[in-house]
Amino acid sequence: MTISVPERIELTDDQAAILADASRLMAEALDRSRAARVALVEEGEGHDLARIEVPPATLRVLSRLLGLMASEQVFLLYPAHTELTTSQAADMLGVSRPYLVARLEAGELPFRKVGRHRRVRMDDVLHYKARMREASEAAMQELVALSQAMGGYDL
Repeated sequence: MTISVPERIELTDDQAAILADASRLMAEALDRSRAARVALVEEGEGHDLARIEVPPATLRVLSRLLGLMASEQVFLLYPAHTELTTSQAADMLGVSRPYLVARLEAGELPFRKVGRHRRVRMDDVLHYKARMREASEAAMQELVALSQAMGGYDL
């Protein structure tokens, strides 16, 4: 699957405010609900014109997207099976391409070759990023514990 860059959606201040309100209201409603499904209903003259039931997780994602749009933050949506080039994967991880290639060759991250080029699945990159974050947080906690043991926080 190739990655294309969609056009940027420009919002007026009024549109951004509507999206922010919708995001907030959806999040509040979902926080109070323990329902397995949520119905979205378009009402007409005394009857429902359209009705769709979705899991709450779907509305949580939609709420977050509306919030991002309202604050004019850039975001991209990709299917988990999307394949990235090593440059794209390195950018997503915030590392250099040579560093990523070394991690690939060390077997830390699965990849496949297309000719001479490596391709990495989006979901594998995201899992690796989560593992990197966990390792970083664990190392930070270890440093804090060592500093505390040495009296580094005593004043």
